Amino acid sequence: MLQKILPAAGIIVFILLSGTVSELSSIALNIKSNLIILTGAFVCSLVSYPFRLFSDLFVNVRKAFSGEKTDLNALIKQIEVLASIRRRDGKLVLDQKSKNIDNPFLKMGMEMIADGFDRYTIIKTLERRYDNFLQARRSQADLINTFIKLMPVFGFVGTIIGLINVLSHMGSAELIGKGVATALLTTFYGLLYANIIFLPIAKKLAEKTKHDAMELSLIIEGILDIAEKTNAKAIGYRLRYCIGDYFQDDWTVGRKSQARPMRLPRLHPHPKKQEPMAG
Repeated sequence: MLQKILPAAGIIVFILLSGTVSELSSIALNIKSNLIILTGAFVCSLVSYPFRLFSDLFVNVRKAFSGEKTDLNALIKQIEVLASIRRRDGKLVLDQKSKNIDNPFLKMGMEMIADGFDRYTIIKTLERRYDNFLQARRSQADLINTFIKLMPVFGFVGTIIGLINVLSHMGSAELIGKGVATALLTTFYGLLYANIIFLPIAKKLAEKTKHDAMELSLIIEGILDIAEKTNAKAIGYRLRYCIGDYFQDDWTVGRKSQARPMRLPRLHPHPKKQEPMAG
């Protein structure tokens, strides 16, 4: 709770302080400065990236700030249940149970096991989906970084426009004041948008990507173990051990350990050693 209150309080204080700055100029100049930055940055981004990327980014940012996260312990328990069904009841019952799975990635893996795909095909398919997920998140991160770079740039563009107005109307004190105000305001708003709005969004999205990547890695490891009929308790123990202290949320790790966080094992199976031929 405190983690959410402090950032909100800081934002409110900053808005109040920045409001005193913007009160020194007219409303028209504030709107003009904002339009120069926002319009320029969004137009350049729309030219550079597909429109669907904007909608996907909006959805993920909303989820990141709303705190929607997968309970990793619940996910591991679900994998344990599916592993027990696979060992006890076989593929047919597993196929029926997979229809009730909400996670599309886990559901796809269970369907591949039920359909009798071999381990190599399952690995390559899941790895491809995992790579596609990371590539999509990289594209969204690039879009956010583009906004962070463009906002100050168009702030300086507004500064140049203001200076041009100042040089064009050196005889009018009123126009000189408006030109200087426009020049300073656009720089101020450009830095404000880049560092106060879009930079925290980029950090928040990076944390969500890290969490989602861990979730998919756990699912991949669980699916491969289920395909080989590994004991359910052994699967759960290994997956919880793999998490380690990677996340310190209350629902993930009940008690903080002093051990270093463990990384997940490599997805590629080790080649089997060839037995020496009898002479």
